[in-house]
Amino acid sequence: MSVARVYKTGTPYNASELAEMDYVQSFDVMYLAHLDHPVTKMTRLGHTNWTFASVTFGPTIAAPTSLAVAVTNPNQDASATPAGNAYFPQPRTYVVTAIKDATGQESRASGSASGTNDLSLKRNKNVLTWTAASGADRYRVYASLNGAAFGWIGDTTDVTFTDSNIAIDLTDGPPEGFNPFTDAGNPSAVSFFEQRLFLARTKLRPNGIWASRSADFENMDRSRPLKEDDAIAIAIVAQKVNAVNSLVPVGNLMAMTGDGPFKLAGANADFISASPPPRALRQSGRGVNRLKPLVIDEAIFFRPAIGSEVRTLGFSFEIDGYQSNDVSIYSPRFFRGFDITAWAYAEEPMSVVWTVRSDGKMPAFTWQKEQQVWGWTLCETAGTVESICTIPENGEDRTYLVVLRTIGGVERRFLERMASVKWQDVKDSCYLDCAKSYIFETPTQIVTGLWHLEGATVDAIADGFAARGLVVTNGAVDLGMTAETVTVGLPYEALIETLPLVVQTQSAGSTKARKQMLGDVVIQVVDTRGIEVGPKLDRMFRPKPRGNEPLGTANSLITGALLASTAPVVSGESTLFIRSQEPLPMTVTTVFIDPVITEGR
Repeated sequence: MSVARVYKTGTPYNASELAEMDYVQSFDVMYLAHLDHPVTKMTRLGHTNWTFASVTFGPTIAAPTSLAVAVTNPNQDASATPAGNAYFPQPRTYVVTAIKDATGQESRASGSASGTNDLSLKRNKNVLTWTAASGADRYRVYASLNGAAFGWIGDTTDVTFTDSNIAIDLTDGPPEGFNPFTDAGNPSAVSFFEQRLFLARTKLRPNGIWASRSADFENMDRSRPLKEDDAIAIAIVAQKVNAVNSLVPVGNLMAMTGDGPFKLAGANADFISASPPPRALRQSGRGVNRLKPLVIDEAIFFRPAIGSEVRTLGFSFEIDGYQSNDVSIYSPRFFRGFDITAWAYAEEPMSVVWTVRSDGKMPAFTWQKEQQVWGWTLCETAGTVESICTIPENGEDRTYLVVLRTIGGVERRFLERMASVKWQDVKDSCYLDCAKSYIFETPTQIVTGLWHLEGATVDAIADGFAARGLVVTNGAVDLGMTAETVTVGLPYEALIETLPLVVQTQSAGSTKARKQMLGDVVIQVVDTRGIEVGPKLDRMFRPKPRGNEPLGTANSLITGALLASTAPVVSGESTLFIRSQEPLPMTVTTVFIDPVITEGR
């Protein structure tokens, strides 16, 4: 992990509220949802220019104003018997909306205006005029006959329109202003799906789901009758109260509720529209808690509402639906009695799910589904990890952490970033926590600027050499050597223990529970240095570290097979420990063990 100066800005939220906040991002805009705050939009206008604004739902284009109707009725034929029956004037009421072609957005209706005329007679007409709306490219005109519903009668690019008895299309009405959160309260779950902004879970309607108009994220307006691209409002109703804890877009939009995941699907197809309204179909009986799920490949990682495991949800062709699996079943001790407070996925370079446990430790899950390679590792640091996220940078995912540390008797919070693994020379690597890196023009022995580690015992890597057990005094350490490229930070230990080996023998059958002893072992490594191996932590052995490197230079990294002889320890099972206590890289790909099996038990 490395340290650097950070940019800070104020937000509408308190620190205690962040755990309950949901978010979704579209380029430089992020929508934030919290039960105690209106939907908020965070916008990045520059590296040091960020704004927060409550979302006002509705179209951004204004409606036309000053609508007026001029009645023209030269034909009032009175020749019919009885007199005047041929002229039968009826009131027509009009509204006009504005359209912006670049976005397809339609404004709300203008104020209404009426005219009474018999448009069925020749030469009679109603002429509409209005004041232009700023930014409008064209206008839509709607009419209502005798107080009935409004229906579309035509479009125009002008600010005038003539109605000479145009038929009214009652299947196409003007948008009506609608903000569901005025009555339901603030939503606390948010996502994008099929060009809509979906929001869910308010205090008054925990099972409610609302979606914006299509391709118009901040507009909840609807028409009468409903159109396919209108805003959507539904509620998930099943056997229990189904509070929607999160919304997850995959092949379908999944509503993850406390009673199980539900798939939202269109009434007649997979496409979700306002008319006909969508359906909510339960996919599993496993409830989901409030921790925001992760989407990795085609699987959804989530924490159950009841239980301590980590589960996935993915589509299964065998059942033609979504199936849930426990991916923590082989490491239950990592989670039993703990909660996961935050997590993030680093796709590159090693496909790792980093999690933050309630005690501040980090179980990490390596996931390569197509190779069927996965497993958990427990990561600890000299402090308490409080939050985590990943950000793509220069072709890899960099993991950021908020860590609470006590250094030199002083408690501080650090924003730390895991170091890049794309180094070319070991002197540029960083396998230390809360570290700081330097490149000096002139080799130096005293490294300063380490006030954040004042009083701590640290390690360093200096031009490829490991320097251990240094104490930071007055913000500086003495390396004991001169170096140009130096990284100083808190040390940690990397430890691998292989699983017990069970094999079948012709003479003794299964080796399970028989006395075993490790013989020679072969360890396949990549760019590795400074490791120890052994059958027990107090019986560790370091393979030959130096090859043909000139004296005075750092040992080269090893890639290939390491042959190691282990101490003669007899036990009920043969396991191998591999450890690195130095600030140096260790990558182990394969371990070959040939145990010695005794006949007795």
